[in-house]
Order: sequence, then C-alpha cells, then structure tokens
Amino acid sequence: MSGKIKALWLTSWYPNELDAMNGDFIQRHAYAASLFADITVIHAEPDIHQKMSNKVSVSGNGQLKEIICYFPIAKGPSFIAKMRTGIGYKKLMKTQVQKFIAENGLPDIVHVHVPIKAGLIALWLKKKYHIPYVVTEHWAIYNEVAKDKFADRNFIFKTYTKKILKNGNLFLPVSRQLGNAVNKYVTKINFKAIPNVADTRYFHFPQQVEMANKVFTFIHVSTMKMQKNPQGIIHAFSIFIQKHPNSKLIMVGEHFEPIEQYATSLGIPPENIEFTGLLSYTEVASKMQMADALLLFSRFENLPCVIIEALCCGLPVISTNVGGIAELINERNGVLIENEDEQSLIQYMQELYLNTLNFNREKISKDACEKYNYQTIGGEIFRTYETIIKRK
Repeated sequence: MSGKIKALWLTSWYPNELDAMNGDFIQRHAYAASLFADITVIHAEPDIHQKMSNKVSVSGNGQLKEIICYFPIAKGPSFIAKMRTGIGYKKLMKTQVQKFIAENGLPDIVHVHVPIKAGLIALWLKKKYHIPYVVTEHWAIYNEVAKDKFADRNFIFKTYTKKILKNGNLFLPVSRQLGNAVNKYVTKINFKAIPNVADTRYFHFPQQVEMANKVFTFIHVSTMKMQKNPQGIIHAFSIFIQKHPNSKLIMVGEHFEPIEQYATSLGIPPENIEFTGLLSYTEVASKMQMADALLLFSRFENLPCVIIEALCCGLPVISTNVGGIAELINERNGVLIENEDEQSLIQYMQELYLNTLNFNREKISKDACEKYNYQTIGGEIFRTYETIIKRK
C-alpha cells in the first residue's frame, strides 16, 4: 500500500456473490474514497442457503481492496440460532481483521457502514488498539412509518446501535434529515452529512442522444416494495394517459407479478408501460438518459441514489417530500409533493408533459454532476479522515 491514509471499512451491507445489489451505494462510496486513500473493505455475508459458507473472496481495484467472506446461519430455536450466528459473525470478522493487521499494520482509521453488526468490530478495535472510527448510516428505519422502524427493535439492537454511535469519533449520515432523526430516536450526537454518490461516467447529460422523444417517457426505478408505492405511480399514470395517450411509463426493478397484473387491471395498454426487471447499473443510466422525468412516490425514504442519478442525467424529478429528499430537490430541478397525494402527482406529470413546468435539463445535470461525483464525495470523506487522524 502507498503512504496515503489507510482506512479499514467494516460494512454491514455490501455487494457479494449472494446479493449483488446489497449496499451497492456503499461500494460506490468506497470507490470515491479510494481516489484519495487506501481503502480495504471487510464484509461478512450470512449464507442463507449454506452454499458458500467459509468462502473468502478477495478482489482489488486500484487503492480499493474488497474482502468478502461468508458464514453459515446457525440452526435451532430462533433466539439460540441468532446468538450462535452472531458469535460466528464476530469470530469470522475478527479473524479477517487480525489477518489484515498482520499483513498491513494498524489502519489509521476505521469506517463503519450501518452500525449493526459491523460496528461491533469497530468497538473492539477501538478498545484494543485505540483506532478512531466513523459511522455512516444509510438505513431508513429512523421514522414512524417504516415497518421495521427503530422504535420497534429489540433492546439489544437499540443498546448496541446507541453504543456504536456514541463511541464513534464522528457520525456521517447521508442526509441532514437522517442525522436529525438519529438524534431524535437514538442518541444526541454530532454529525456531518455526506451524501450518496453517482458514477458520472454513466449518469450524465446525454449530449449524443436526441432529447425530443416522440413519446414522452416517465421512469421509475426502485425495489418495487411497499415503501416505494409503485401501485400509486401506476394508478396515477392510468389516469394521466386517458388525456395524454402519447406517453409511456418505464418501471425499472424486480419483476413482481401482482404489480404487473395491477397495471393490466387498470387497462393500461402494453405499449404504454414497460416492466424491465432488474437492470445493470449502466443499463439504468441508458434508460434514464432516454426518459423525460423521474417519478418517485415513496412512503418513506432516506436519500435515494436514484434521484441523484436521475439529476445527473438531467431529469427533472417529481417526488414525495419524505426523508432527506428535500435536500436534493429544489425549484430548479423538480417538484415535491405530499405522501399519497396522487392528484398532485397527476397534476405535475401533466405540467411536465405540457411544458408548463419548464426545466433546463443540461443545467440540472451540470449542477448534480459537480455535486455528487466521485471526486467531490471522495474528497469530503478524505478530509474528514484527515481531521480525525490529526486530532488523534
């Protein structure tokens, strides 16, 4: 490794062979930070199907090294199985961290992504070696409407989340709203918001593409789960196309038959709606560049990467005003509406279509690409490391 800052990343979520989409936004943060520092990621993934237990995968890309290991989920009564699985996780992570230290020496700083479970290892490292650590949180559980909200979590989860955050040197939520929510629901703690990042090599204004599409196209990209309210978007579009049939809705995300059947039941012609299924990162960028606007109708959120990526492509955004989304959207790049307000969604879809809502797409892209690119976000992370290491 070079003489730059050496950071060890401990991640509770990270892309792996069992789930390539698990925390892909954390991986992009890692790419950004690796432009400035030597980053080694250590992630342990539970092997639900017992196919890859005890496998360790090591890959490297420039100053970013990724160590992904897999561990079996213990069998037996629920509580006992969880305890045994947790013990196995900590043992595996400690083994990999000790191996890293033996080969590379102590890291200058540890960076935790999502406190539970990876933060437990950061606590151990700080106690044993006095290594400072920072915590980035991405989870949308710190609100009242999430099904798995923090308030309903068990005592152990709450206690250790609080302990991990309190003992960290700085909290780095991806939005100010998330930082304030953690202060409200977990513990009082200083924070510095560092947003998600987009790969602007792919998500950028499409100079080479003819922007005047023959069919006005809305795009929605999500997991298609309850949180994202895809049915609300489809219902709004079914009303919209009655007046504006020369339009299309592209739904990008995993195939769910009930959602697709719902579109059919509303009488939306097949040529007016497309369900793509899961797409690669670059394929999503291509779809966005050919669209005219992004629709997001979430019931709750944190700081959606899909909005950042759409803005980088120059798309105006119609979104519900939930989570940290108001930190991304302003009068120059989109419109915010209230949760479940389909009438407003339809209204602003029509205003975009009729061009009474007029946005400068090239300016939207320029502003977003300058703000959310790898250099900018990576530099923010690096300067945070420098400050904390100097204090130490």
